[in-house]
Amino acid sequence: MKKIVIVIIFSVLLFSFTDPYSLKKISDKEYRYEFYTTDKIIGPKSTRTYYWFKGGLIHSSQAGIGGPLLHDNFKKFYHSNQLAEQGKFKNGLKVGLWKTWFQNGIMETTQEFYNGLNSGKFQRFDTNGNLIEKGKFSKGKKDGLWINYISKNTIKYKSGVVFIPKPKLTKEEKALEKEAKLKEKEALKLQKQKEKELKKLAKDQNVKTKKSNSENSVKTNTPKKQNFFTRLFSKKEK
Repeated sequence: MKKIVIVIIFSVLLFSFTDPYSLKKISDKEYRYEFYTTDKIIGPKSTRTYYWFKGGLIHSSQAGIGGPLLHDNFKKFYHSNQLAEQGKFKNGLKVGLWKTWFQNGIMETTQEFYNGLNSGKFQRFDTNGNLIEKGKFSKGKKDGLWINYISKNTIKYKSGVVFIPKPKLTKEEKALEKEAKLKEKEALKLQKQKEKELKKLAKDQNVKTKKSNSENSVKTNTPKKQNFFTRLFSKKEK
């Protein structure tokens, strides 16, 4: 019976060291980490940043992998055991809701990820828990309205670029803009018509030139034939 128990314990220990999904714990000067990895082989995408584990450290690289990928739940702690960061990985990419905390336990940021890219709502707080910035990401880029409560600025983004709306026009300005567009349209129409007429003129001129050359050729060759026959018959008469 004791032998069976020992074999079972040994098997469990062996499996825990070889299982890629077993919990891993490491630490550095600032934090402690708890996470899982997978040995799954994937083809990294050039636009994604992957997180992987090697040599007792967590690494990240764009479009590259150098070790087992981080997978499933991830936690980062201050050495006081206070949470610093928490989220989830899927085959080396950040997914779902990620949170970070200050050392006093107050929430610092909340951010949503999809397939390794920032996607969805973003919030940032100060050490007292007051919201100081919020906005949205789409495919890794700022999109829509971003509000900064410290600088009291509201900026609109479109695919990561600051969007500047066109100024509103008065009725007179709208009428002038409409008139200018009509004139531009009419000018383009006249230009196309003129180009069409010039092409037709050039075509007609080309046809006339060919016809004239053909007639000149006939006139030039006819006298030569008459002169030949005239000389032939004049010789016979002599």
